[in-house]
Amino acid sequence: MAEGGDADSVPPAPRLVRAGDLHLCIRPVTPADRESIREGLRAISPETTYQRFFVSAFSPSEQELQYLTEVDGVDHVALGALDCTQSPPQGTGIARYVRLPDDPTRAEAAIVVIDAYQGRGIGSLLLAALNTRAAQCGVEYFRSYVLVDNRGVVKVLRALGAIEAPVQEGILQLDVPVYAGPEDVPAAPALDRLRWAWRALDAATEGRCDGEVDRR
Repeated sequence: MAEGGDADSVPPAPRLVRAGDLHLCIRPVTPADRESIREGLRAISPETTYQRFFVSAFSPSEQELQYLTEVDGVDHVALGALDCTQSPPQGTGIARYVRLPDDPTRAEAAIVVIDAYQGRGIGSLLLAALNTRAAQCGVEYFRSYVLVDNRGVVKVLRALGAIEAPVQEGILQLDVPVYAGPEDVPAAPALDRLRWAWRALDAATEGRCDGEVDRR
């Protein structure tokens, strides 16, 4: 179903980037990340779990962990952010999109950052990286389902030009344009951090956390 060419099948290279006092690696998720993802989901609060999954607790089965980690990198993309200052490196968040089977120009997308790392720019870095990858693979819109009460996220997605529709009480469906780079992002104050994230990724170097094994 992929819309791009052979170059799109090559996963993005891991990138080392600074976010304040954090030294992060943004890289594709691999099957070797199964236990890290399981532990990360255990570490997020019930509130964060509800905002992301619309349930207060989510404990993935082995089949679900396989789905979350064995991705093709084009139609199903998952990018993780690791805190390289920890030993071993600590997973801090994941961004994911899954292309819609009935419309290859759209993909359902979501981002989750564990509570201890929220508010430090990681979500913006992951969103910028996910946009870049989606644009390479021919995705034009991200579809997200967001709680109406999640006002910060709704504000950012609206500033990005989201087309919204209610799907059930308290939940919005938002179709958000995919942007290839910071120069395409609307000039809205709510998006200043996203533009910072793109510039930070553009300035990042290729590489992984010290001591992390490349298991691609």
